[in-house]
Amino acid sequence: MRSMTGFGRGTGQNKAVQVVAEIKTVNHKYHDISVKLPSILQFLEPEVRDLILSSVTRGKVDFFLKDLSPGRAKTVQVNEGLVTEYLRAAKKASQRFKLKGELSVESLFRMPEVLQTTEEERQETEQKKAVLEAVQEALKALEKMRQSEGARLGKDMAERARDITGVVQQIRQRHKAVMGEKIKAFREKVAEFLPEPLQDQIRLSTEEGLLLQRHDIAEELTRLDSHLEALGEAVREKGSVGRKLDFLIQEMNREANTVGSKSADSKMAQSVVRLKELLEQLREQVQNIE
Repeated sequence: MRSMTGFGRGTGQNKAVQVVAEIKTVNHKYHDISVKLPSILQFLEPEVRDLILSSVTRGKVDFFLKDLSPGRAKTVQVNEGLVTEYLRAAKKASQRFKLKGELSVESLFRMPEVLQTTEEERQETEQKKAVLEAVQEALKALEKMRQSEGARLGKDMAERARDITGVVQQIRQRHKAVMGEKIKAFREKVAEFLPEPLQDQIRLSTEEGLLLQRHDIAEELTRLDSHLEALGEAVREKGSVGRKLDFLIQEMNREANTVGSKSADSKMAQSVVRLKELLEQLREQVQNIE
């Protein structure tokens, strides 16, 4: 089980390329991925996104890549064709307007586009290797952090699940005792008005059955037991279990509401309130599980 919250950092480098990758994840209802790369490395976005998707299946993901590569070698070339045109134009102007002087090298170099600077191109294979290396390292660090946080959450959730199991058992025991008291009180009340020989046993049995049925919570408690068992198994699973846990909490809340509506006395009602509090605490934790 993994937390949706985490951070990872990785580096990738070779002779020409040096990059640093950072990835941050937080809990989110949907799967939202943001990838930001330097313009020169935009062509690698599909592969970077696929790597992230293979590792992170839920939550909001922010990925950043910094290019710290050393400056590329530069070369300066003279645009000889343009220099020829400048010289021809200078000579023509000198003859036509009877101007004196010659065009110096310094003056020529100041002319637009005479000097052309080019940077050495980096090989895409080198860029790709460095970037993917950084992404994979960042994802490993992220996974380690999310696993650690997930283990902590899992331990805490297991403790809350044990508390819930205890409350369910209290409700079961209290319900059994209260229903025994209600049946006894019902029979005593009937006996006040009708002598025992005149009591309609079939009718009494029917009324007792209706009383038990109105407050019967055996099915709801059994389902709560089943959901708690499934929750314990899910907490021990690897991979993405957040949605499964979410569903189980919803179902347990549904059963708790039904038990609350059938509460036979105030003590049971108080136990149901405690049950709902624990389920809400559990639900809040599940929001952080992938």
